[in-house]
This record gives sequence, structure tokens and C-alpha cells, in this order.
Amino acid sequence: ALITGGSAGIGGAVARLLALGGAKVMLAARRESELLAVRERIVGELEDMGYPGAERRVGILPGVDVGQLHTLKPAVEATIAAFGRIDYLINNAGVAGAEDMVVDMDLAAWTATLDANLVSNYVLMHAVMPMMKKQGSGYVLNVSSYFGGEKYMAVAYPNRADYAVSKAGQRAMVETMARFLGPEVQINAIAPGPVEGERLKGTGNRPGLFERRGKLILANKRLNAVHAAVVKAMRRGLSVESLLAQLAANDVAAMAMDEAAPSELRALAMAAHKERSDDCSWGSYLFTAAIAERLIGRLRSGGCFLALPEWQSRSGPGWIARLPPEDQPYLPPRVVQDEAAKVKNGVLSLLHLGKMPTETEVALATVYFLADRAVSGETFMPSGGLSLERSITERELFGSAKRERLDMMRGRTVWLIGEHLVEYLAEAARQLVNECQVGRVVVLCRTADGASAIRVALRDVPPDVLHIAEVGDDIEGGIDAALSHHGYPTTIVSTPFVPLPDRLFASADGPEDDNLSPEDFRQLVQDNLTHQFRVARKASLIDGTQLVLVSPDVAAGTDKNGAGFALANFIKTTMHAFTATLAVENERLVHDVPVNQINLTRRARSEEPRNAAEHMEEVKRFGRAVLLAGAPLPDAEDSRYRSRIYRGMAITV
Repeated sequence: ALITGGSAGIGGAVARLLALGGAKVMLAARRESELLAVRERIVGELEDMGYPGAERRVGILPGVDVGQLHTLKPAVEATIAAFGRIDYLINNAGVAGAEDMVVDMDLAAWTATLDANLVSNYVLMHAVMPMMKKQGSGYVLNVSSYFGGEKYMAVAYPNRADYAVSKAGQRAMVETMARFLGPEVQINAIAPGPVEGERLKGTGNRPGLFERRGKLILANKRLNAVHAAVVKAMRRGLSVESLLAQLAANDVAAMAMDEAAPSELRALAMAAHKERSDDCSWGSYLFTAAIAERLIGRLRSGGCFLALPEWQSRSGPGWIARLPPEDQPYLPPRVVQDEAAKVKNGVLSLLHLGKMPTETEVALATVYFLADRAVSGETFMPSGGLSLERSITERELFGSAKRERLDMMRGRTVWLIGEHLVEYLAEAARQLVNECQVGRVVVLCRTADGASAIRVALRDVPPDVLHIAEVGDDIEGGIDAALSHHGYPTTIVSTPFVPLPDRLFASADGPEDDNLSPEDFRQLVQDNLTHQFRVARKASLIDGTQLVLVSPDVAAGTDKNGAGFALANFIKTTMHAFTATLAVENERLVHDVPVNQINLTRRARSEEPRNAAEHMEEVKRFGRAVLLAGAPLPDAEDSRYRSRIYRGMAITV
């Protein structure tokens, strides 16, 4: 067995049980000292039990970092060199992620999480698959999470979108790829909830999970409050420069007493002033350097600095006159602990068992799961399962948008992002023009060829209505340019720029070209999941916008072996976690941008369009779905219950 993250936690516990059961185990992780300590304990137990050659049964591979993809294939090669074969690949290692809201998350941080938690799994699978196929047996186990959801069900995980997406992707990989690995190779996942252990409680100077979450919640509440005050004041016509100049003093008491301050900022300061406490400084200072940096990032991402180049390029807290003292906590310790307790109790309330299992308990359940040679493509929940009365899930297209909603789009601007799904984009544009009488359709393409194809497909749309721009790989710059030239859109429909590959794993006697390389898989993730993240990160900061994310499609007749269909389902299932999480996060922002998802792929391949007529029916249904998910809700403020019907949905057309 090759086990990543084998130096501690679930990985170390599984390694111990497998070794005691007679397996040879290779523990791979970053730090040699921790690996040596685990190995010493396991070897000692083996010797006590009388295993001959116990030292040779447990190997270690330090310097293996799932975030550094180039370290993974050598780990496979070293394991084969040591033991001659690999029967079990256990993708256990991962990272906690950025722990930010989507609008605050750095692109590099998002990419790092997906590389470490998701792409690394495929890299290792790709490396072990030829051997497992040849030897006639093998088992791949992905260690996912409760918060990666369950089959046909997405779980929103606010402030952890990168983690939720990566864990949902590990599960979706199992569900969609199993048929390409069998009958020789099984692939399954386990999805434990929080597990009692050092990582949950905190190690070294790093606080435990629940305390980190408590701090994050409080910091985000303050950030959201400052951001909301600035945006509301800007809606009244005040300039962002003047508002930031007043915030720069970072003095709660002075602003609370300043009757000349904008009402929004004064109300913010008065609310903060009531939270004064001797054991912290957040009742005296509106923000820390980190919160101020995120505020500027949001305003920049939302297009507030497009006419202010000095602010557009500004970084760091240099614009702030004073910062909280470093020798005193900014957040009130008692309130942090209260929030941490709320998070812990909330998690426990979701667990059927009502308690968090130990690492050993999860490991024992996992080893029993590994012993079942008749299961593949499934996710096992060793902590008892989630107790959810209702969750975000996909559904078939139903109904049509009411006339009152469509009339709200008259004369407005809509954006369509993409160039690959030309027929679908063209149909959406026509229905928006004909049914809603939108005033302008802005299409953001990647290439000149894509722009030309869209222009030909929409030659019947009046030229004064249609505006096409090429953005290349700079989707953020393209969005900023569209904001500058065309103003705020009422709807943004985001589709992938490129088609899916039609290959996955080659058969034993198939050509090597049938293999999807690790580099191509990583690009697939970037072209779909990361692309939608980049769009959503900015769109969620635009007033009055409805965001529609579209999962990829497989053209009828091109999917020879079902690989494209499997990859389409992999992407759409993984995207469900992003859509559900973003929908919840956006309700906490002043812009309150609804986000929904449209799926162009069904669960059963036999239900896909079989001929041109069925394909055109799907195209028409896509246009209807865009109107249903993309038209504004007239009562979104009056009834949050009704408005939630159109938030975080995944519509399959």
C-alpha cells in the first residue's frame, strides 16, 4: 500500500492497521521526522507480534508533497522498487485550503488547493494504473470529506469553497471514472467528518479547526459590514475616494461622533463602538491590515477603481493612518470561543452519530471497506453520514420565467462568456433579445476565431445590440473592460471556453493516445472549475447581477468510448459544490448576487440527445433555462424564502 499523508491522522492510522494485517506499507509525506516516528511505532508493534523482517515491511518517502505534483510519480516508482508492486493507493494527503470567501480568495491559493487535494489524486492514479491493470487487481481510495457532499447531493461549505470543490471532485472522480478502471481496479472514496485528533485540536502555533473558523467568521462579519457601508454610500453618489479617505483614520470613536460623516460609515462605527472590550481592540479600530487589504481587493475586483489607476494598482495597508496594536488581540477571545463552540455544535448536529470519531475508529472502518472486493464507484462515510433534511441538488428544467421577471430585463445589458458552445450561446442571446427585449448583448470570447463563430451564429441580431470582445486568457481584464464600456449587466452567463477531451484511461491493449495525461487533467480542471471561479469571484461583486454558471457538454456522436461523458459529469458534479457554496456566501454580501448552475449533461448516457432534432430541443431548453435562472426576481428583498428557490440550483436541461 502506498499512502500519502501517512505521517499522521487517518493516513497513519490506516497504515498501522494495514501493516498489522500483513501488508507492506509505504508512508509518503513531507517531513522525515514525523515519518520516522510513525514508522518506529508500527515496526515496534510488528516486532512484538513476531512478524519476521518487520523493518523491511514499512518504508517511508519524505519530501513527497501533494501540492508539488512533480514529487508524486517518483513516489510510485520508489514504492515499486521497494516492494515490487502496488495493490492499494490511498490518496489521503491534502490541505485545508485558503479559508476565505470566494470574493476574497486569491487565484494562486485556489489553484494550490485544487492541485493538492484533487489533481494529485489523478496524477497518482495515472501512475499506478498500468501496473494494476497488468497485475489484474488494484484498489484506489480517495479520502474525501462530508463537505464534499454525497452522490447527487451538494453541501454548501461557506468560507471553504476551494476545499469543498476539491473534496467534491475526489468523490465525483470515483463516481464517474470507476467504469474505466474495472474489472481489475476498484476506485472508491471515504468521506469522514471532523475527526478527533491533533489536527482538529491544533498543532504547534496553529489553532484548531473550530477556533480558526470562529476567528474567520468574526473577521468576515466586520469585513462584510465595512464593505456594505462603503457600497451603500457609493449607491447614494459618494465617491469611493472620499469614503476611503474617511476610513483611513481607522478610529471607531472619532467616526461615531462625527456628525458630518456619511450616515453609513457613522452607523458602522457606532455598531463597532458598542462592541468595545478591554481584552481586544476591535471596538476601537474598524479593521486590521488584513481586513483593509481584503476591502481594497473587493472594491478593485468589483470595478470601483477602474477610473482611479492609483487605487487600481495599490497594495498593502499604506493608506491607513493607524493599525491595531500588535500586543493585543484584535478579536475578543471570549466571542471567538463562543463562535468556535457554535461551529462545533453545528457540525455535531449534522452527524448522525452525534459525535466525532477518533482517527483509529475511522481507520478501522476504512480497512473493512478496503476488504470488500465487490464495490467500486462508491463513497463510504465512516463517521455515520450527514443528517440533512434538505440540501442543494440537481433537478430537471421545470417551468418558465414569469413575464414580470422577463420585463425587468427590457433595455438592460447581459453578458455571455464563452466561445465553445456556440449554438447554446446563440440561442440564449436570441431568447434574451426576443423574449426580454434586452438592450445589449455583450459576448466575451477567448479568441478571434471564437468571436467570428459567434458573430456568424448571431447575424440575425441587430449589430447595435450585439457587442463581441476577445479577452484571451485575461478574463478578469475582459470583465473590467466590459464594465467600463457597457456598464453593469443584469445577467452574466458563464460557459467554458474549450471543449472537453474525449479520452480518460486507455484499455490494456489500447493506444497510448487514449490516455488523458496528468497535465491534460490539470488543464481540464483549470478550463472549467477555475474558469468559473475566476468569473464568479468578480461577478459576485457587481450590483444587480444574476450569475449563471454552465457545465460542459459532449457533442452528440463524438463521445466514442464515454470518456467525454464521464468527464462532463465529473465537472458538473464538482461544480455543484461551488454553486451551492457561492450561493450561501453571496447572501452575506451587500451585492446579494444570486448564482445558479445549468447542466448540459445527464446522469445516464442513454438519455443524451440521439439526433439533430433532440439536440435542437436541448438547445431551446438551454435558452429557457437561462431566462429562468438569469432573470431578476421581483420579490427577492420581500421574501428570502421564495428567492432561495432560485439560488444555488443546478438545472439539467
